[in-house]
Amino acid sequence: MERKYWIKQSWIFNIESMQDRLMCIEYDIEEGKLQFPLEICGRQINDYDDLQQLREDAERLEWTAKSGKVTGKEFGEIKEMVIWRVNQRYARCIASGMDENRAGMCFEDM
Repeated sequence: MERKYWIKQSWIFNIESMQDRLMCIEYDIEEGKLQFPLEICGRQINDYDDLQQLREDAERLEWTAKSGKVTGKEFGEIKEMVIWRVNQRYARCIASGMDENRAGMCFEDM
């Protein structure tokens, strides 16, 4: 029998935030601020289809986590997205001039 795991609420928030961030990345590509290829969450994103697939994966994982326990594979995928999202948030805080102690609070979600 496969083990299943609960996902804490802060991780679910980060998966939701991941989807929002992916939409912003799409807008940045359309506006010429970013270009393909990109690496997001350890994945090579070569075109809009790859970006859409990542967004769909995040949506599926969010739904699964909100519906109950997740498999070990799903847990790993969620964790990878959460780590990426927290690191992105930290980098943005530092880039905007926030002191490191305050910016480091991003990692409390881990």
